[in-house]
Amino acid sequence: MKIRNRSCLISASLAMAMVLPWSGDAAAVELEGKFAKGMHLLITGSGAAMPDPERAGASAVVTVDGKILLFDCGRGVMENMIRGGINPNNVDFAFLTHHHFDHIASYDYFVYATWVAGRQEVLPVFGPPGTVALHDGAVHGMHAADYKFVQFVVENWPEDQPIRPKMEPPFEVKDVREGLVLKTDDFTVTAVATPHYPYPDHMSLAYRVDSKYGSIVISGDTGPSADVARLAKGTDILLHELTKPDPGMLSGGKFASKGFQDPTKKRPQTGHTAPTELGKIATEAGVKLLIGYHVPPLTGSPAMIDMMKLYTGKAAGLHIWSEFIHGVKKQFDGPFVLAEDGMVFNVGGTEEQNARQ
Repeated sequence: MKIRNRSCLISASLAMAMVLPWSGDAAAVELEGKFAKGMHLLITGSGAAMPDPERAGASAVVTVDGKILLFDCGRGVMENMIRGGINPNNVDFAFLTHHHFDHIASYDYFVYATWVAGRQEVLPVFGPPGTVALHDGAVHGMHAADYKFVQFVVENWPEDQPIRPKMEPPFEVKDVREGLVLKTDDFTVTAVATPHYPYPDHMSLAYRVDSKYGSIVISGDTGPSADVARLAKGTDILLHELTKPDPGMLSGGKFASKGFQDPTKKRPQTGHTAPTELGKIATEAGVKLLIGYHVPPLTGSPAMIDMMKLYTGKAAGLHIWSEFIHGVKKQFDGPFVLAEDGMVFNVGGTEEQNARQ
């Protein structure tokens, strides 16, 4: 599902997606200007836990009149922000849905790269309980040697350079739970807990961003959830995970096993969502545009498929993506998009305004 050197346009009644070719500065500059006004969703990572050369790890950017909100830090998130015309140093707020490795794989890199690159403004970071400890571990645990090294670099910065990195990473991290997370003059962010972790001492969150232009909901990882459906009620865009194949879509591996598809109290499973389940959620919520992301690498290079065989058995074949789409559409008659890295969606404009973008 390559998107390089390819451009396509997908329109719905209130939202539009553009897959821009990663073709260099011209595309980036053109795109960067579009974020200055209005509300947008940029897919910075449509993939799931396992490595996928065509999909970065789960992450997304929401912009509201130029304010940049980053949701999760999967592998490759900064590279995809840059390809989309966004300087990672310019992120205004960051949110983590939960602490599984595929959603935070680039968090430590993001913290250190923006610190070394001279970020000056303090970046507020919000996430479920444990986010403060996660941040401290990234800065002072895993990268203890880097912490000392960066401070050495800052202390010995050339005197003739007027701007230098801060002595400490410019981050302010806060653990949050369900309810109101953030309210500004331009937007509000609320959250609900999602059924992802199979044990009660960890929390995962879905977020909703509301502005004068409309709303965007980002599910993070979750099984089918009435709370997520309520959070997404009437939203312009629901960006929802789509990790689990429906029963019968695969012939082997964990994803095809009855124990995974039908968990029990004796052997619970991590909560994820299948195509038909996602279609039902979108219908219940009455969403205007549904986007599936957090997509596992079910097709692709032999090496990648070999790495996935514990979960998928043999290669599924390209028809699996048609089956995913058909599974959603059996339950949801609105517009549905299977996300790819680099897609940009505009919320709240007319189709004529969107077409000019």
